[in-house]
Amino acid sequence: AGHHVRLPRHRDVPPRAYWLNTRNVQDNERGPSMTPKIKKILYATDLSSNANYAFGYAVSLALSHGAKISIINVYEKLTNNRNIQMRSVDFATARDKLTEKIKTQLTLYGKKENVEECLYTKLVDGIHVTAGMPVEAIIAQSKKEECDLIVMGTHGHTCLFRALIGSTAQKMVQESTIPVLVVRIPEN
Repeated sequence: AGHHVRLPRHRDVPPRAYWLNTRNVQDNERGPSMTPKIKKILYATDLSSNANYAFGYAVSLALSHGAKISIINVYEKLTNNRNIQMRSVDFATARDKLTEKIKTQLTLYGKKENVEECLYTKLVDGIHVTAGMPVEAIIAQSKKEECDLIVMGTHGHTCLFRALIGSTAQKMVQESTIPVLVVRIPEN
């Protein structure tokens, strides 16, 4: 079982606990190091309207640790309206459209937060769009890039929804061998 650390609440966030999976934190001769070395962050986005809220955490951590950020978007191979549309075009076209959407969201985030665009060229070193099962694809990308931390948002679905379907964020915390920061995304 991994260690869990309660993180401070971010502004305008409902009073909920945030948990960081700290399994496999580097050990030193006195036990687990309490100051992890974060050089590479994988930010997983679902491209929802408020997803940039979690990106703010990734940016803050990258700036404070001198880390780089890679961004991943995984669309599931399940049937829903978005994926039906995706199947009607070839994968390369769909990937290009989603990559552009991510770049547009980064630009909008920068304008909203009054951050210079050149900051992103220093922090973000890759955007990856893939199809598959989100948990498996995110974990595979984090291993491929030797990431030290995964940052992702959650919409905080009801307990009934989690019990019936499961939560991607919950599964990530359970299955990842590196720390996962799950940020509650506000609904408005």
